[in-house]
Amino acid sequence: MKLTEDDLYRNSTQFRNWSFTSQQLAAQRLTTNIQATERVKANVARQRAHRAQHVESDSISSGVENGSGANTPNAVASDREVDCLTVDEELKIVDDFCERAIKLGEHCRFPFEVTATCIQYLRRFYLYNSPMTYHVHNISRTVMFLATKVEVHNLKVDEFAAFFTSASVTTESILAPEYMVMQGLRYNLDVRHPFRGLAGGRMEMLECAGGRYEGPGSGDDIQAQMLQLPKKKNGPAANWTVENMENRINNASFFASKTLKEAALLTDAYFLYTPSHIWLAAHLLADEPLTLFYIGLKIPTSSPIYDKLLSTIHSCAKLISSHRLYINATLPKEEKTAREANHQAEIKRLIGKLKMCRDPDKIDLVKLNQAQKRDAMQGDGGLEQGKAKRRKLERESYEKEADAFWGPELPKNG
Repeated sequence: MKLTEDDLYRNSTQFRNWSFTSQQLAAQRLTTNIQATERVKANVARQRAHRAQHVESDSISSGVENGSGANTPNAVASDREVDCLTVDEELKIVDDFCERAIKLGEHCRFPFEVTATCIQYLRRFYLYNSPMTYHVHNISRTVMFLATKVEVHNLKVDEFAAFFTSASVTTESILAPEYMVMQGLRYNLDVRHPFRGLAGGRMEMLECAGGRYEGPGSGDDIQAQMLQLPKKKNGPAANWTVENMENRINNASFFASKTLKEAALLTDAYFLYTPSHIWLAAHLLADEPLTLFYIGLKIPTSSPIYDKLLSTIHSCAKLISSHRLYINATLPKEEKTAREANHQAEIKRLIGKLKMCRDPDKIDLVKLNQAQKRDAMQGDGGLEQGKAKRRKLERESYEKEADAFWGPELPKNG
């Protein structure tokens, strides 16, 4: 049996558990927002009632309780009705911290695969969790450290913590949410990125330009057709030299790579499309005639799936090109600066709003993690029976999934 890249992808956890339609994504985010809003309001009301009963208590008046900080404004200390984030506001905050993850990866000098995986973990985690419950500022550091391990960029936690100048960032604050993050990701750590597909496509296009393509058709005929590609869509045929065509391919690949590392990574493209769709869409934005020629090599225009594939790629390209960073790259400097200033002002407002609608029970993740560890252990050092049973069921579920894909283990005695 011959396995194709498509077969492998469709057996991945990314396809099975993290692929959605636009309607499914919107519905899930709405559900998450509603649940978080109800939980925040209930917990704030409970904490306010408790605070009112103990208003003379030193621990309450000093603001130490719940890890909220001494004089930090918060929902519990305020008498105003809790104004929770909307679905769109939550997504804007998550998107902003995904952009910050790119800067963090550059600051730490991590391979870009680490940053790309970190961003997708953030987007996956906050599909089922709200920033009102777990602040993105705390989770993003843990997710970045997790991504370094998944992408085999060996780094000790104290070495990672040293990248941060804030005294509040400790090894314990990085590790405390790790198990919770793993649960939020459903233990699905595999992320299929479109970068390898772009690199492979570039190599094949260079082979075509040099007359060395070994796919269907004559290499010389394919080369002749490629060297006559128009510069723009629906433009007149051109007359390229091999060297100029190779430069065109390299330039298109460079532009597409930049798009994949910014706009494509920061949209819902990974949830809605396959890695092949994503890199072809980015390449389409870079050079449409060249991309359509390449697709035509793989799927004849007479094929019944050609139009459907093209429609999907155009839809993906539209999503990618709608991102703020992609649009800003095409604007004059003054307009770009003004738009960015407005965007940053909006984010600052939302971060301020988030401070006043956080779940008071989930603010201090370090203390929460310590409490969970204490609760998980009995006096004899064993796990609680219920939690041990749950872990056993989860382990058996993962083993069944592995058997379904790889097949059961071979008997030891043949």
